[in-house]
Amino acid sequence: MKIVLAVDGSPHSNDAVRSLAYFTPPEELTLAHAITLPDLDHPMVTPEIRDKVIEEIEGKLRSEGEELLKRARSEVPADFPSVHQVHQIGIPAQVILETAQSAHSDLIIIGARGLGPVKELVLGSVSHRVVLHAPCSVLVMKSGVSKIEKILLPVEGEKDAQVALKFLAMHPFRAATHIEVMTVWPQPQVPWPMTLGQSKLLEERALDHAQERLDRITKQLDAMNYQYSTSVGLGNPAYALLEQAQDIQPDIIVMSSHGRKGLSRFLIGSISHAVLHRAPCPVLIVR
Repeated sequence: MKIVLAVDGSPHSNDAVRSLAYFTPPEELTLAHAITLPDLDHPMVTPEIRDKVIEEIEGKLRSEGEELLKRARSEVPADFPSVHQVHQIGIPAQVILETAQSAHSDLIIIGARGLGPVKELVLGSVSHRVVLHAPCSVLVMKSGVSKIEKILLPVEGEKDAQVALKFLAMHPFRAATHIEVMTVWPQPQVPWPMTLGQSKLLEERALDHAQERLDRITKQLDAMNYQYSTSVGLGNPAYALLEQAQDIQPDIIVMSSHGRKGLSRFLIGSISHAVLHRAPCPVLIVR
């Protein structure tokens, strides 16, 4: 596995650096830091003054960036065999994405929020753009972790389940992990009135079908020597998933970036958005 880790000195970025201790040593780790220079194009600023100011700012930012990378490098586990650094001028999200692309990375680890002027309770613009456009899986560190041993894995269909299973087949985590596989079926909606008995029967059939799907997934997890449990529910997928995360307190949530289109729209659009913004723990989007 190859990992790119975004370094910017923010608390969440520092959490990302410390999370490396819980990953199996990758084939290659790249620490990436972007230098963002201000735009000084203004009629009142002469080219000579602009160039001089930019040169001074760049020197200061480059020095600070080198210190950040040095500090991050000192926290990389000693058994990581290959560690590289990328330190360049550019838009942060673009630098991270291009680094991941050129390194053929399997995973990007990034803090949920950087050191921008707006301290939101949502994803920052950089992490949001990386999640949207990354060529590989992305772990968004919304908080620090003291271990990665319990994982919540929500699935909708075979396609997104196989994407997650392919990632887990790399055994990316050091410790033995317990995976709770969860699926949520929206409350069945029919265009005609039903009796209570008919509604209950329809609900039971939906839950049975969902459990059959989970059984196929857990059979593959068993072959990979993972411990697991399953849960099935009916209702609003985003609400049910977030409620389950509050109940079982997973170390991270692992979920596909999309699912099948249709009535449920589970794990696409608003669902993944809700989880990324409201989950109480780090979220790993697998691709």
